[in-house]
Amino acid sequence: MKIDSILASLSVASVLAASAPAWASPGPVGEWRIADGNAIVAIKLCGSDLCGYVASDTKQESTVGQQVFTMRPDGGEWTGTITDVTSGQSYAGRIALIDEARLKVEGCVMGGFFCGGQEWARVK
Repeated sequence: MKIDSILASLSVASVLAASAPAWASPGPVGEWRIADGNAIVAIKLCGSDLCGYVASDTKQESTVGQQVFTMRPDGGEWTGTITDVTSGQSYAGRIALIDEARLKVEGCVMGGFFCGGQEWARVK
């Protein structure tokens, strides 16, 4: 193997190693316990967006599997639509990581004039 090939391999390896922490960060993908503790929402990638689905619900088992939001990247947060699975109503919403263990979830009505939010805790 030529020295040029070895140097090229080392250069590629160092670039990959330097970017590894960005890959390791899970972002909001994972499972989150909602504020009242009665349900868990699984957040998954759906293309370049994030989709949230009810993974478990101790009060309404019939909601399991239903989609609760679709969010697209918007700077340091994600914006899109949140659906109340019990009423079927949809709202403008956004989610943002507070830190790796906490997620801020907010839904708004009347063009964002009235907003309400919750803090969710990461399960896994």
